[in-house]
Amino acid sequence: VLEQNRLLSHIVEDLRTLTLADSGELRLKKKPTDINQLIRNTIADIQPQADRVNISINSDLDGTLPPLMIDPLRIQQILHNLFQNALRYTPAGEVLVITLTHLGENAIISLQDSGPGIPEEAVDRIFDRFYRVDGSRNRELGGSGLGLAIARKLAQAHEGTLSAANHPDGGAVFTLTLPITTSPKS
Repeated sequence: VLEQNRLLSHIVEDLRTLTLADSGELRLKKKPTDINQLIRNTIADIQPQADRVNISINSDLDGTLPPLMIDPLRIQQILHNLFQNALRYTPAGEVLVITLTHLGENAIISLQDSGPGIPEEAVDRIFDRFYRVDGSRNRELGGSGLGLAIARKLAQAHEGTLSAANHPDGGAVFTLTLPITTSPKS
C-alpha cells in the first residue's frame, strides 16, 4: 500500500508539473549554474544505480562554457529522467555516453545509450504523455509514461529543446539544447 501511494503521489506531482508548464505558470528559479558541475553531480547520483546493473557512464564535457542562467533543479530533473530511461534500455556491460558541447549560442547535452534504439514509429511519439515504446510495460517496470513529456516541457521552459533519435552506431540519443545566457532576461 505504501509503494502504491508513493507511485500515485509521483504521478500526481508529474501531472501538476505538466499542467503548470502547459499554462505557462511553471516558475523556474534560474541562477548562474556551472553546467559541467551539474552534469558531474547528476552522474554521481546515478552511478550507484548504474553500477548495480553493470553499466558504465562515460562523459566528455566542454569546460569552456560560462555559467548558464538555468534552474539547476529542473535541469537535473531532465538529466535524471534521461539517465533513468537509458539505464532501463541499456544491457548490462554496456556504456552510456554523455557529452556537453556548444554550438553558437547553445549548450548541447547529448546522452547516448547502448540499447536497441527507438522504433521508427515511436520516434515522433516518444515525448507524448503516457506513451510507452513497449506497451506491455507498467508503472512499476516502465514508469508513468510522463517523464519524457515533462523533460521536454522543462527544456522548453528554459527556451531550449529536447529531441530523440537513433544513433548511427546503435542505441538512442537524447539531445538537450539550452541557450547560453549568463544573465536573467529583463
